[in-house]
Amino acid sequence: MIAHISSILDSTEEDLWKKMIDPRSLQFVASPILSFRAVVNGEFEGREWVEGKTYDLKLYFLKIVPLGYHKIKLVKIDRQSNTIVSNESGMLTPVWNHTIWFRKVEQDKLLYTDEVEIKAGLLTPAIWIFALMFFRHRQKRWKILLKTGCGR
Repeated sequence: MIAHISSILDSTEEDLWKKMIDPRSLQFVASPILSFRAVVNGEFEGREWVEGKTYDLKLYFLKIVPLGYHKIKLVKIDRQSNTIVSNESGMLTPVWNHTIWFRKVEQDKLLYTDEVEIKAGLLTPAIWIFALMFFRHRQKRWKILLKTGCGR
């Protein structure tokens, strides 16, 4: 199943890229619903996402309930097309292929889209519903991060 969620962000492409390329932004926009801890200590600190790299993470619900391991492989980081593609997998969701893209719709306004392909066997419909709610939450958190810069 595929979940597709879009919203308008008040930002320039350059400002959004600065945030998107920083793994700490993932922590902010996912919080408090999901949180990630690097298996290799410090993997998220002071670095940018790297195309082709696989990140081994521990996934938590509400920061305390362990959901097992989660892998994020950054397949594509393309500033020309304003696209990031990751192939992800975890204990509950063997396939979570996430594509983010955005485009300018007017001065300092971007149409931002999260699209995720979900394959989780019998859990797929439930995880698809969770994804719709989670990505709405993420997009609200992106608006907060871009407006206030909090989380930095």
